[in-house]
Amino acid sequence: MLNTEEKIRVLKKMGDHIQHTHRLGVCIESVEGEELTLRLPYREELVGNPETGALHGGVMTMLLDQTLGMSAICNDSTRPSVTPTLDLRIDHLRIAPAGKDILATAHIYRSTKRVLFAEGYAWCEGERDKPIARATGSWVRVGEVDMSWFLGPDHAGEPL
Repeated sequence: MLNTEEKIRVLKKMGDHIQHTHRLGVCIESVEGEELTLRLPYREELVGNPETGALHGGVMTMLLDQTLGMSAICNDSTRPSVTPTLDLRIDHLRIAPAGKDILATAHIYRSTKRVLFAEGYAWCEGERDKPIARATGSWVRVGEVDMSWFLGPDHAGEPL
């Protein structure tokens, strides 16, 4: 189990390593226990509808996929592992208003030996009680991958 500081360090390395996450400016907003929140800063080039300034649906999908998948690092009942997306469902509840950052919050609600099940939602800054989208999905745990390069020297050689 990682403490909050270790979770943040690993999440930052992962975000830097995943090129589209890094290039879109996705950053960690908070880690509270087993819950992860990421922030996507508003940028004009991410707009899907120029008339309204609404965020492109593909960008929302990426943000939710990253947040739910990376929330595996925050799960205290499993060891960090490589977790490719197995299944993702997104319910788009409303249009994201133009000019606002989007935040996504997620946690693992069930884990098995091979599969992690996550849920979360996206919302605009200052409007956490008004979700833009809700997501659920599953991520496969790739077994026995040495992640010590992410976890640091205290975990060197540990297969995860």
